[in-house]
Formats: sequence, C-alpha cells, structure tokens
Amino acid sequence: MLLNDIYVESLGVRLGDRLDLEEAVADGRYIASEHVANALLGVTVSDDVFAPDLAVAAARQALERADVSPDDVRLLLHASAYFQGQDMWTPSSYIQQQTIGGSAPAVEVDQKSNGGMAALSLAAGFLGSCDDEAAVLITTGERFCLPGFDRFRTESGTVMADGGTSLLLTRRPGFARVISCVLTSDSSLESMYRGRSLKDAPSSGDKPLNMRARKTDYMRKRLSDLDAISLQIAGGIGDCIGKALDEAKTDVAEVRRFVVPHNGQTVRWWSMLADMGVGLDRTTWEFGRQVSHLGSGDQTAGLEHLLTTGQLAAGDRVVLAGTGYGFNWGAAVLEIQHIPSWATR
Repeated sequence: MLLNDIYVESLGVRLGDRLDLEEAVADGRYIASEHVANALLGVTVSDDVFAPDLAVAAARQALERADVSPDDVRLLLHASAYFQGQDMWTPSSYIQQQTIGGSAPAVEVDQKSNGGMAALSLAAGFLGSCDDEAAVLITTGERFCLPGFDRFRTESGTVMADGGTSLLLTRRPGFARVISCVLTSDSSLESMYRGRSLKDAPSSGDKPLNMRARKTDYMRKRLSDLDAISLQIAGGIGDCIGKALDEAKTDVAEVRRFVVPHNGQTVRWWSMLADMGVGLDRTTWEFGRQVSHLGSGDQTAGLEHLLTTGQLAAGDRVVLAGTGYGFNWGAAVLEIQHIPSWATR
C-alpha cells in the first residue's frame, strides 16, 4: 500500500521496570544456556500496572506531545498479544474512556506480535478516506506475568516484556511521513501454535501457558522440514520488508535504521537481515536486548528510542517490521521530516 499524506504526529511509551536477566538466571527463572544463546540482557517488568493501563499511560504521553485535539481522533486501534486483565471485556473502549473519550470507534487488533504493524497499516488505509484534520490513535499494551504466563519459559527464542506504546497517525504533516505499508501472511503455518485440539473454555490460569510444547509437537510431526520451516518464517518477514521497500522505491542501502522485534539471536531472521546487508548496528538490537520482547509494541518503542537518543535526522528513512503467529508479517517505510521537540528535551 503506497500512501500519500499520512504522517506520524507523535509517540508515547510506558515501560515496566528493568530487570537484569543475569538475576533471573541466578535464581533459576531463566535457563542459563538460553541466556547465552539469545544474548538478551534485560527485560521490563510491571508488577502492579495492568496492560491496558500501560497503554493508557503511553497514549496520554503521545497526546501531550501532539498538536491534535481528541475530537479529531476518528478511530482508536488497540493491539495486544496476551491477556488484558479481564475475560469478555473491551480494553480498547477502556483506553478510549481514559484518554480521548468521544464517540470514535474503538477496535481491537489481534495479530499477536504483529498487532502493532497491522494496526498501523489499517490506520493508514482508514485515514486515506478522511478529511485533513483526522487522526487515528494506535495503542499496544502487554503484561506477561504468572500464574498464566512465564515470561522466561512459556515461549522460546525470546523473553516477554511488559509495556505500553502509542502512536498518533494524522493527515496533517508530522515528524515522519509514512511512505508505504505492507501486510502479508502464510496460513500454512497456523497450526504451529494452535495445539492438538480446541477447547471449550480459556485456560484456568493456574499454571503458565506452554507455547513451546505446541511448537515442539508441530515440529516433531515435520521433522524433515525443520530447516525449511525456519526459513519460511524468516523469509516471510524478509519478503514483507522487500515489498514495502519496493513500494517506497527505496533500496536497503538507503535505509538508516531497521526497527525490528526484540527477539533473541537464536531467531533465524537475524541472519536473513545480515544476508540483506543489514548488520546489527543498523537495527534496534542494542535497545531491544535491554528491554526484550514487548509483544505488539516493539516497533513504536524502538522508533521512540532512536528519536530520543539522537540516532535519526531529517531525511532518514526507517523501516518498521514485525512478525506474529498465524503467521503474519508487517512492514512500513517511514521518512523523517524533522526531529520533534519532545525528542530532544
């Protein structure tokens, strides 16, 4: 999707408190061999703030940084990967009530870790049919905690982190122009995380989910295809990035930074990026390894980090990329128009 006159007006991020992963290894919560292999250093943990409230805090920050009236927000999209604090509930409406109020539709986007990228693409398409004053507020909120989720052991290849993010998209010029957005999928991989059978009710929460077991069972049935499956998943994000770059008429060499999911180094697509000529120094790896995986929020958090640490300048092009169960992938190409004043304080 090639876009015209769609901009990022502001961002907001609210992370949990940082925990050094060496502490988690020392007390047995995190497996030492995985700590070495993944090369992650820290994780953000929220002991007393729920996922939707982390999103609310991030949204309030984005609105404070913006020159946009809440009345101009025509749509709120909330993305998440895990439980939002209550069954049969609408966290998007709660976030709306706590921030902008009004009567704009509030919608939840569920593509797990690709939710933030899916929301960005949907918001950009929606804004294309709106008037020049229109805006869309995108939020993410994640809290991966016991007893239902073990941030260190439920999934492999990463550690799950707590935090909320928010991105305000507008028709009026903002600090970054969204040049292109692409979403792709491969449903042949869907059963990897479905498990052996469907159930009549949600998990009781008395013990952590075991996503590793679902994936191991899937892989065991396809033992001869393990390498091919790994390449298929990595290739999905690579192909999605390539399509976004093609639409933006941008070469890999012209991209200043790649904002990618905060997964560990055991994930295959790190080598795929290297094959594309993208070294770790051009990604958000150093930031991501201090925070770990924010589910649907890695891209917004990574972009804010690049801005507030002086790693971007006007004219730079940035790629945001995501991947989620399903499998689903998302990518977008942004061009920095100027560095916002809130990023330099």
